[in-house]
Amino acid sequence: MSKKRNDKASAQFAEKTLSRRTIIKGSAAAATAALATPYLMGSPVLASGHHEILHWSWLGASDGEIWAQMIEDFNAAHKDKGVQIRLEVVNSEQYDTKILAATATGRAPDFGWGIAGTRARMVRDGVIVALDDLAGQVGLDLADFTDLSVSAARYAKYGNGMYMVPLDLMSLQPEINLDHVAEAGLDVDSAPATGEELIDWGKAMTRMDGDTITRSGILMTGSGVQPTVTWGIVAEQMGFRRASEDLSTAAVNPEAGIAAMEWVLALFDEHKVSTRDVTDRYKAFGSGNGSIFWTGPWTLNGYVGQGLNFKTSLFPKIGSELKTYFEMGGLELYKQQDEGRYEATLAAVKWLSDNSFLWTTVGRGASPRKSILARPDYKTEGHDWSVRGAFVEGMEFATIPEVPVMAGPEFTIYSGGNYLARTLEGVWVGNKTPAEAMDQLAERWQEGLDEG
Repeated sequence: MSKKRNDKASAQFAEKTLSRRTIIKGSAAAATAALATPYLMGSPVLASGHHEILHWSWLGASDGEIWAQMIEDFNAAHKDKGVQIRLEVVNSEQYDTKILAATATGRAPDFGWGIAGTRARMVRDGVIVALDDLAGQVGLDLADFTDLSVSAARYAKYGNGMYMVPLDLMSLQPEINLDHVAEAGLDVDSAPATGEELIDWGKAMTRMDGDTITRSGILMTGSGVQPTVTWGIVAEQMGFRRASEDLSTAAVNPEAGIAAMEWVLALFDEHKVSTRDVTDRYKAFGSGNGSIFWTGPWTLNGYVGQGLNFKTSLFPKIGSELKTYFEMGGLELYKQQDEGRYEATLAAVKWLSDNSFLWTTVGRGASPRKSILARPDYKTEGHDWSVRGAFVEGMEFATIPEVPVMAGPEFTIYSGGNYLARTLEGVWVGNKTPAEAMDQLAERWQEGLDEG
């Protein structure tokens, strides 16, 4: 891969990766248009009389381009079969609100993207449709999905129904700038496997101008997602649990959670391998201002496209347990006035799942389909295994899931604006002690678990 990027490529990449889940284009207008779609007997129709399936997506990083290609492939394969998918991109921050509003007016999109474990309230309120019976009607082979993916798509507290067709399995793993590795004289084949090795690598690749860090050996931001998810992973590795296994008790082993906050603070203040001055983590890594960046596979297509010289490795073992963040993306069906639409919609979703080889080798994530994982070309097609492999192999220890309760969004460690992130921000800027933050989290999370 090219080791440099021109200004045009830099500008294009920055525009694409302002946020993992921001709009690609015209999201507000798209959402408005979706609510205004003309219906005929409850069904939007094409001028030709073909059945049109309305799909909303919040994918906004470089993965959104590949997903658009997936939809184009479906439409090309079905152009003479009387069905087409209309894709509309909706701002991720407005997505849930718009889904609820559209459902209330009987004009919800047929299907959309969701994150497993975060939809308990929508499941309880009947906004999302259970798929167990429909799967049999359209021939969706649930036995071909990994046990992990099927389990993650269910909500035990609400009848244990399956409310999502899994599309990809994701984890956070380190991406490492190979130019910086070579400059520091490090062995690219011996990426950090422990917390101590990680700090050593971070120090070797950090660059300073006086007391100012000009390049972070370990890329961090002063607030938002990056320190929050870092804390969440390290805390779990040290033995902290946001909720007990039976979802009855919040903040189990708080001492470990406090120690993890201190570990993150040390990156800034003791080891000086990270700076709070970084605001756009994607842009910082893409422009060479960070050396080690743990992120998800949704970044791959953008960084590969720009020619960044990097590889991925497995997350290091910082605590007593090797763990990293787990996220499963999938497609969910929304409540329709005309329930006869469900079967055609799930048939389309089945096609997207059956044909998701491109999505899970170029778009993002590991495949949840056993048949795709078993293909002899799964490791050789798509993006090079040196940048993709860790996101597949690392699923073995991606065991930090969402907390599947109605208050689940308050528990997620991959967030820059939920109660967790806002609480921890006070720690990062020095306005709150780790112990004070832990007390606040324990109280708020217990209320969330008690809600159900």
